[in-house]
Amino acid sequence: MLAALVLNTMSMYDKYFGLSDKPFSIAPDPRYLFMSQQHREALAHLVYGIGEGGGFVLLTGEVGTGKTTVCRCLLEQIPETTKIAFILNPKLSANELLSTVCDELHIEHSQYPTLKELNDKLNHYLLEAHANSRKTVLMIDEAQNLDIEVLEQIRLLTNLETNKEKLLQIILIGQPELKDILCKHELRQLAQRITARYHLRSLTKEECYSYISHRLSVSGFTENLFEDKAIEELYKRTGGVPRLINVLCDRAMLGAYAKNKKIIDVSMIKHAATEIMGGDVIPEQSDGIRSGTGPVKSWKWSSVALAAVLFIAVFFGLSEIQTLKHTIDTMEDIKSKADDYSVELLQDNQKLEKQVEQLLEEKKIRETQLLPFLPADLKPTNLAIAYQQLANHWNIDYQPSLDGDFCDHTSKYNKLCATEVADWSSLNILDRPAILHMNGNNGNTVYGIIEQVDEQQVMVNFEGTSMRLAKEQISSVWSGSITYLWQAPPGYEEPLRLEMQGTPVQWLKVNLAKLDNLDLIVPPDTPYDLDLQFQVLKFQEKYGLETDAVAGPSTLIRLNSLVGNEHPTLAWRGES
Repeated sequence: MLAALVLNTMSMYDKYFGLSDKPFSIAPDPRYLFMSQQHREALAHLVYGIGEGGGFVLLTGEVGTGKTTVCRCLLEQIPETTKIAFILNPKLSANELLSTVCDELHIEHSQYPTLKELNDKLNHYLLEAHANSRKTVLMIDEAQNLDIEVLEQIRLLTNLETNKEKLLQIILIGQPELKDILCKHELRQLAQRITARYHLRSLTKEECYSYISHRLSVSGFTENLFEDKAIEELYKRTGGVPRLINVLCDRAMLGAYAKNKKIIDVSMIKHAATEIMGGDVIPEQSDGIRSGTGPVKSWKWSSVALAAVLFIAVFFGLSEIQTLKHTIDTMEDIKSKADDYSVELLQDNQKLEKQVEQLLEEKKIRETQLLPFLPADLKPTNLAIAYQQLANHWNIDYQPSLDGDFCDHTSKYNKLCATEVADWSSLNILDRPAILHMNGNNGNTVYGIIEQVDEQQVMVNFEGTSMRLAKEQISSVWSGSITYLWQAPPGYEEPLRLEMQGTPVQWLKVNLAKLDNLDLIVPPDTPYDLDLQFQVLKFQEKYGLETDAVAGPSTLIRLNSLVGNEHPTLAWRGES
């Protein structure tokens, strides 16, 4: 009965604030992933690691900074041609780990396999997957718990490779001590194979404000719940660690509910922190209240009073406590004898019940929709359909069932595809239609083609239906990932840099000259010399690009836009 009553109390806390679910749960729900700049960069590193096809990718961060949540967000976005083996508990021997990897990939093996058998079967699987244009990724969480012998065995798995790429991509996720482990002399070979590293730090104070607002909005709460000073105190207590922020906010909301308050202030944060993290709390003083004597203005006393009521009820076998309000009323009687600042909880049950009914009805409606702003009858756009729509913008006929891999197919038309993390600023610089990866209801991923953009609004196409939306609407559900096509120079295979030569360099030199109204005749074997490097650097400085003097995708896309080569753009044209 006690457990049921506690659960009922927690349920009422959700209803009290009008929430669809708990905004500060510590479960790694991708819907609640707050994409700060560093989280976007972390996700970009993982996406890059999967797409690059070589070596190891390393993601580290302190406990509770969001590593696992970023990984689960990644899992929502991987293409269907990629198979992931996700190891959550790596405290295993080499044999046990390989056996678990085989199980994740549905590779059959004997009941008591040897290390050689597991290696042979895994190698056979990787070769077969590569032959069928499928990628395989091994993702290991809490990798700091891996023994050195197991890490070395994992390194040996990457020895299987073709002339261009390794057949197994490995992502290691762990706490900061994982970096120290990988610095050991006996693991130097593994360390040399790490192609991308990222360390996830705690949130800044500014990000803490945005993080709290984001999680509340996802759960359906649109008003200001925390005072600014309360958030400052919360940041001081948690150091910006998302998991601690979640725990402290959850407890503070419970405290606000207990006091029948709609705004959380500094005192509630302090008391919540004391109950969760321990330590002394200096009693707050006000008129008529003396520190250390007399009644203390504290909802911690309310918690003690409630616990006392529950204990008495259980001890004397009072099985007929009719409702939670009866318990709260009893608590109020006890509290009123203790201090003059006791609060009444849920005085109007009828009003509360109506609020709950309305909330449940709204939740039912939301669950039938893909995104808050989409009609309920609109079909979800899967990734294959999104690829097809994106190809149409470039006048490319793409049939997923016939043409196979999207990127391979579009490369035949000299169009390269890329998936990366972006924001509105980088989308404006890109100026190309792109697939937006959005977090739909129930954790599903919804795809839409962004076709037009202006300062305040965007035009997004969902399986043939174009919708004009405010940027804020998209920002609330956009994971930050985009997939786009761009026109590559003839023969382009990699970013152009010093001492390279050939047709792509020829194209670069000719088109840079066009900006100065020059029509150059350039031989096909012209080199990327110091003069061309200087031109590229000045071009990047002028147009706000990364000044690395390397002609990569962003530089070449910008150049394409300026010289007027045919390509679709995001220029606002209004509704057609």
